[in-house]
Amino acid sequence: MRLSIAEICLIFIAGLLAGSRFLEWGRKRYGLESKPAFCAAFGLAGSFVCLLIFENRGMSLEGLFYSLCVFVLLLIGMVDEKTFEIPVELNLFICILGGIRLLTDLACWQEYGAGMAAVSGLLLLLAFMTKGKGIGGGDIKLMAAAGLLLGLEGILTAFFLGGITGVCIHSIRMKLWGKGSVMALGPYLSFGILIVMAWGSSR
Repeated sequence: MRLSIAEICLIFIAGLLAGSRFLEWGRKRYGLESKPAFCAAFGLAGSFVCLLIFENRGMSLEGLFYSLCVFVLLLIGMVDEKTFEIPVELNLFICILGGIRLLTDLACWQEYGAGMAAVSGLLLLLAFMTKGKGIGGGDIKLMAAAGLLLGLEGILTAFFLGGITGVCIHSIRMKLWGKGSVMALGPYLSFGILIVMAWGSSR
């Protein structure tokens, strides 16, 4: 769907304003970077993803739900990269949107329920097998919440994209910059989710 110039400007400006305010909140709450250039990049990146979402899905309820998650997912990636923890309130926000999305499409409740359980169930099993050393609880909650919002096909695609991206990028970081073998999954899982939101098929 082609957006009008007015719609593009509206989404872009709203994204910049919302992104800057949200990052300011995240900076105070989680001690994140606050340099002007960084704040601008955060807002620009989020606004660009929001534009892609609405371009693909139109000015729809689905597009609105996904766009509301954009800056939350970016913040999740930043916080997890710094602290190796995903704040529960950020996962809860995505879960609430997923619950509302389910209520607007009850005919497909099995798809959303399966999405909530599939990847998070696998990660929970891996966490149990590794005694919590391989997978964090925040990653499990993130994929459960996002699975409820995206459905089964979407969350499986997001997990695959995030996993492949994480392995490739972290291997490069280990080799070139001496990063340790412990990898924060949040940034890569969030990336996979954002890709599905921006380019995945509409439900």
